[in-house]
Amino acid sequence: MTIYEIAEEKFNKKPNNYYFIYKLEESISKLPAECKISKVEFREKYYVEKYDKNIKNLYLKEDVKRFFRNYVPKASLKAKLKKVVSDATIHKYYKKLNPTEIILGGNLDVFVSIEIAQELTEIINTVAGKGQWGWRTHTFEKYKNQHNYLSLDEVMKKLNCSYATTQRLIKEKLLFVSDKYGDRMLFEKEHVFELFSEQARLIEKYSNNYYTAKQIQAKYSNAFAQYIKGGEDKVRIKVTKVDPPLLLISHFGVQMKLYEKNEIDNLWADYKLYLDMNSMSIEDPFEDFLFKVEQVLNIKFTKTQQNTKLLWYQYVEKYLLRTRMSDKNRITFLTNQFARCTEIIFTTFNKEIYSYSGKEINSKFLNDTPNIRRSYQGDFYYFLKQMLETFTMEGLPLPYSVDELNDPRTFKRIKEVATDIYSLEEYHELYKYTNRVGFHKEKAIQDVTELIQSMNYTKYKRYDSCWLYILVQLTNNWRHSTVLSQIPRIDLSTTSIENLEWLKRNDPSVEDANNIIYQISRYVTKINKTDVSAEGIFTIGEPLKVAFATAISICEFRRRATLDSSSTLIDLSGHLVKKYNPHKDFFSEFTNGFKFENRKMNRTLNTLIWSVLRHMGKGLKESQVSRSHLQDQTTINHYIKLSNEQVKNLVDELFERNQFGFVTQTLTNILFGTETNKSIETERMLEVNKQFGDVFKIEATAGLINRITTEREHVLKYLAEFDMEGLRALFYQSLTGSLPSKQRYHQCIYAECKYENEYGERPSCDTCAASMINVYALENIMDNYIFMMEKIAKEFDSATIGEKQKLANQFFLLHNVVDQARSRFGREVVDGFVEGNTERIKNLGLDLSTKGLKSFRTSGILGG
Repeated sequence: MTIYEIAEEKFNKKPNNYYFIYKLEESISKLPAECKISKVEFREKYYVEKYDKNIKNLYLKEDVKRFFRNYVPKASLKAKLKKVVSDATIHKYYKKLNPTEIILGGNLDVFVSIEIAQELTEIINTVAGKGQWGWRTHTFEKYKNQHNYLSLDEVMKKLNCSYATTQRLIKEKLLFVSDKYGDRMLFEKEHVFELFSEQARLIEKYSNNYYTAKQIQAKYSNAFAQYIKGGEDKVRIKVTKVDPPLLLISHFGVQMKLYEKNEIDNLWADYKLYLDMNSMSIEDPFEDFLFKVEQVLNIKFTKTQQNTKLLWYQYVEKYLLRTRMSDKNRITFLTNQFARCTEIIFTTFNKEIYSYSGKEINSKFLNDTPNIRRSYQGDFYYFLKQMLETFTMEGLPLPYSVDELNDPRTFKRIKEVATDIYSLEEYHELYKYTNRVGFHKEKAIQDVTELIQSMNYTKYKRYDSCWLYILVQLTNNWRHSTVLSQIPRIDLSTTSIENLEWLKRNDPSVEDANNIIYQISRYVTKINKTDVSAEGIFTIGEPLKVAFATAISICEFRRRATLDSSSTLIDLSGHLVKKYNPHKDFFSEFTNGFKFENRKMNRTLNTLIWSVLRHMGKGLKESQVSRSHLQDQTTINHYIKLSNEQVKNLVDELFERNQFGFVTQTLTNILFGTETNKSIETERMLEVNKQFGDVFKIEATAGLINRITTEREHVLKYLAEFDMEGLRALFYQSLTGSLPSKQRYHQCIYAECKYENEYGERPSCDTCAASMINVYALENIMDNYIFMMEKIAKEFDSATIGEKQKLANQFFLLHNVVDQARSRFGREVVDGFVEGNTERIKNLGLDLSTKGLKSFRTSGILGG
């Protein structure tokens, strides 16, 4: 190429620009060796017509092309970069590169290598808008790429790991830091890719063999997933939980547990069985039992088992009819127990049960080994015993005698039964702590308010339920399930309690508390009409009444505000153990390390009751202890020696009960003198209870206190024979339940009924003045009261004179008892035992007012 061609094609210069041509020739001659452009000189000049010039030199075209491939004009490079950043920024980073500048052409025609141009362009693009940090990034990236490293961010992205997980990988030496650039960690790319391959292998392995909770939820159900995680307060089969390998934490989720697929798939069948066994109707427990045996468990009976099946079904049906429980959970448990027992019995014995010898039955079923539950053995033993009794009555030959069979009650215990109790000091401290009304009220209302506002149950601490639960447990010997199922919704319309805002500013009155307590009492007695154990009554000690009314009102307002249709108030997901939030929050300011346990509190109450009885009863035997306070089959393992002061404190805390009747009224008059002012009289009656009555009130107040003799003079004359100590002793006997009793919730001051006729007939204890009546008796008394009113309204007009006199006498005797109860407890409380309350009674009373009953009443019958 001629010099003129280079000037024209590469620099856009005219051939007659002699100065530029001169400078171009000069600069070509000074080019460094790595970009040298070769020149060919002729001996003679030759003419180039295009440029009208004589030339003597030519330049190698290939060298010219190579130069312009490898070098770019500095000016054009800067012009391009100025679109992104300022001149100053370009100059700053151009200087940092310190490139070799080559001049080709005029003095301003500066060229730099294409590598420098690319690097500068990359730097400018990197730092655009980022300033100094962009340069650091650039130099870091340059260093990283030169050494084939990956940055921490790249590693996290490649392995799909969080920063925390990556740090753990480094700490546990699964991931190695190969180098550092300043404070930045660098990792060998090859090593990271090896980890990535290992991660892929583990993902495949664990995905094939394990579920996450979300996968269980998606495949089966949310309820089943919660059951697996242990979120339900049900007895469940424990499952194997494993932590995912560190490399898989981010893949499966943080704090995620993995579950073996085979185990979960097998457990699903058990869970479905569990649901079927616990979701049946309880209207007819025996029908539930049959459904579970024949449909759920799908038990098949052979031809050689039919008679045994019939006998076993008869036994179960009679047992369920005789039991008559109202607790849904207990009924479900019992029908499940019999259904499971059926499965074991008919799997173990493939022939009629009477075709086996007693020795064979003992060997297969009634033996002292842990293979069969003691409860199943007990049911089977009593079934065999009843079968043999039936054979004897029918005159059939006995295949074996009862004496040949092993009695499971004689077997050693499979597991140790806890017998520890809370100390007397612990009980008093817990009592005082739970009775801090203002302290607990504030926390409970705050917790419920936050729930109502957010409807987020995951953050709801259930403080109100926990408080109410413990208040009930302090004076009621109830199972955990009973506490949850027998505290019903309450009606606050007859109290001064308005809403949560009202409770923030006020405490309920004792009258409001009594109103609520008697609502609970009525509910408990109605659903436990034939139950005489501790779970058939309800009581709250006088010191706890305001606290109880506050806690239960908060629970009621919570149910209303959340539109919860549940018929009960306590909302606890499981037993009050430390791992649940309710326990932790409620006892946060109590004794450090304290743990509340339902059964331990039951044992404590049993012990305290028994110890008070022993102290005041002077050696009263265990058989005399009130079943109204102790659990069935209670065994007293402890006895606390108490001082008189300790007994008094326990009486105040445990046994404050309400009673009414002629005998209680008469004792008040004898001890304090006759008082016409009702409020003073009531206070004095309570004072009698507090001074000496409640000490022995265990049987009487919890079970039976009610009798008014038709001849009150006999009672007055009888009581007049006692001195003050004798009267106290008589009262103590009634309160310990050691007086004769012929009707539930009633006791008599006479050893033998004074009014029984020659035919063995005696008047009702409800209307007998010698009867000591407990508030729980009002359930039946008010039923009889309404019955009598309706009977008179229906039959009185058509009755004979004699029949009218009889009806009038019966009604006024009963009306007198009701009046006494109303003066003691208030009309609203007493009438609350009647469906329809006071309004219904008033309407019936209007009908009776036209009958002229007083004119038919026998002389001497108490007025009403």
